[in-house]
Order: sequence, then structure tokens, then C-alpha cells
Amino acid sequence: MRFLCLALAVALCANLSGCANTRLSANKLPKGVAVNKSIALPVDVSVAYYLPKTQTDSRFYLEKWNIWVEPGSALSDGVRDAFSAYFSHAVMLDRSSEEAVGLVIDLDPEWEFVSGKAVMTLSYKVFNGGDKPLKEGKKTFKADIGYVGDNSGMYNAAMRATQLVIVDVLNSLKPSAAEYPAQLAMKATNPLQLANMEKPVSSGTGFYINETGQLLTAAHVLRECLVTKVQTSTQSYDANVDASSTLLDLAVVSTGAPAERFLPLRKGSEIFLGEAVTNVGYPLQGLLAASPNLTRGNVSSLNALKGSVGQFQFSAPIQPGSSGGPVVSDGGELLGVTVATLNAAKLIESGALPQNVNFALDARYVAKFLDKHQVAFHQVEPNLKGDIRISNDAALSSVVQLACYQ
Repeated sequence: MRFLCLALAVALCANLSGCANTRLSANKLPKGVAVNKSIALPVDVSVAYYLPKTQTDSRFYLEKWNIWVEPGSALSDGVRDAFSAYFSHAVMLDRSSEEAVGLVIDLDPEWEFVSGKAVMTLSYKVFNGGDKPLKEGKKTFKADIGYVGDNSGMYNAAMRATQLVIVDVLNSLKPSAAEYPAQLAMKATNPLQLANMEKPVSSGTGFYINETGQLLTAAHVLRECLVTKVQTSTQSYDANVDASSTLLDLAVVSTGAPAERFLPLRKGSEIFLGEAVTNVGYPLQGLLAASPNLTRGNVSSLNALKGSVGQFQFSAPIQPGSSGGPVVSDGGELLGVTVATLNAAKLIESGALPQNVNFALDARYVAKFLDKHQVAFHQVEPNLKGDIRISNDAALSSVVQLACYQ
């Protein structure tokens, strides 16, 4: 919704030179805002700041004006420039890095676009390795959107809001390298402190593959998640990634809790063209009810798109959030893992109207992946006399929802 509002605002200024904007200087504060005179700038504390990946990556294309609008780039640049102006050493948090810092500043941005203005609200928390934040608060700044082709208006809103956060932190904590030495490795930061646990950025589906509680899902469901939660019908668990493959788009996660029901693979992993299948997932969370969605279809092709690895096509309808769900035979055996659907919007533009063209990773490749990573699984003889009741029960009893937080 917020980017729809921006798109409407862009319509007013996309091609008008009178809407041009210039980037403000990060070295100058807004009127009425000042750093305490006792604080020497730039401050010598080593700082890492955290921004959610979905926010820094956000961009969209306005075809009518042939321009990309990039709120994520404007946010990243504005935050970076503000921190660089007031700290001698400031970096974006990298949780794979051993580099140590004195303070970590967690930023939770929120855009609004109102009446030609870009409004940035930054909620923030400051940590130095303890369980509780040293300081927290919220700052807002609005700037003219201007010509969005150069992101200047959004940059100004993000940069100014970050300046307000920094001034608040400096005046409250009066930090120095002596008081906050660089002792906290970025790798050791607690993701639960950083992530906004009130609203997941995305959701997906997983299912139990063995009695120890290990789950299979599509790897892209977990991509860029700071924290992943597994939600069953009765409980919620933290998820830890045990193995992952970008090529196969497959991942194994564990919860530490045993599973009473799980899906076995069909021995020999043969898939029959036209056989009936059940797919279960948790699509469109926030729109549909938080309960599993079951659809029926059949194996419509033993192959998928050109260049894909080990996928087959099935016709059971799926929606965003269904990724990682199981494709189950009428015998109750796992045939594949839901990984993708055809981009119908692009084909409609060319005059085609595809329906229920979805893709799953073949269980043969699932078995090879599990063997490679020494993950236990079970195989059963094909039950070719099964029915819809067996398939539905097997799928529904093993499936869980995955929620991704940043």
C-alpha cells in the first residue's frame, strides 16, 4: 500500500523538472537540532547499524515513465551517509563477520508517502552486548518527494531521520571508545534483539521428514531471514537451518522437538504422469485464515521449465506462501517439494492465459540431498491403491507454517 501511494505521487512529478530535488548534506543538521557541545565529532566509537534486507532491496518499475523507483537504495545511502558524518567508524551490520564494534544500532524503517512528501519513521534500539537496549526511541522526518528518478527526496527523508536518531543517541549516551570499546563481534549479535518480531516479512510452508522433528522446505523461504519461526497448530518453535541448497532450492531445518507424523518418500521415487496429488500450504498470510490450505490436482508433466534441475509440473493451485509445501500421492508418499509457479502476469501480457502451472522438486533429488547431508528419512513401497483420504491425512498431519522475520 505504501508504494502504491508513492506511485500515485510519482504521477505528479515523474517528468516535471520543477519537481527536481537536491540531496541535503549529511554534515549539516536540520534547524533546531544540535549535538551537545561536549561531544567531539566524529565520535570515536565503532558502530554497526542494522537495516532489514527487504527494506534495503525494495524497488519497483514505473513503465509509463520508464523509470525505476528505489526506496531501498535511498534508505541505504541516506543511513550510510548520516552515520559516516558523525562516527569515525560506522558499518552496516554483517552477522557473518568477526569484526568487533562498541555499539549496535538496530533500525526499523517505515515509509509513508503523503501529499507529495516522503515520510521516513525510524524506530531504533541501541545495544552493546547486553540483554536490554541502552536506548530506544522513534524519529520521523518528511521531505518533498521531488523527481523520483534520482531518489533525492527519499534520500533526504531517510538521511534526516537517521540524523535525528544519531543526535538522540549521542546526547543521551555521550558514547566514547573508552566507555564502549570494540568488544562485540557482529557475528555474536542476538538476532532476536534485532528482528521485528511483531510482523513477519514473509511466510512459507514446511513439513516433517523424520521423527526427530527435522523439516523440509524451499530454500528461498528462508533467504535473508534473521529469525525463522515454525508454527504448528498448537505450538511455536525457533527454527535452525541444518542444510541448504540454492541450486535445488531445498533446505532442512530443525526445531529440537520430535514429530509424531512425517512424510515418507516413495521407494524408487517413480512419479506417474497424470497421477492425483495433494498439495498443502499456508498461502497469503495476513489475507487468508492462519490454517493450512489444501488443494488437489495431478502430475501434468514429468519435466518443468527449460534449464530447471529435477523438477516436475503439477496442477494443484498454489499461492504465495505455498512454497516449501509437500506434493503428496494418494498413497501418502512424498513426491516433491513445491518450489515455484509460472509467472502468469508476464504471459498474460503476451496473450496467453496459463492456469495452475506449478513446479515441485522431484523426491529423487530430495533423497540425494538428504543422503548428502546425513539427514534421516523413510521410504515406503508405492501404494497405488490409495485414495484422497490417505493423501489428505498424510499431508495435513505433517505440514507447518514458517514465518520469516527481519
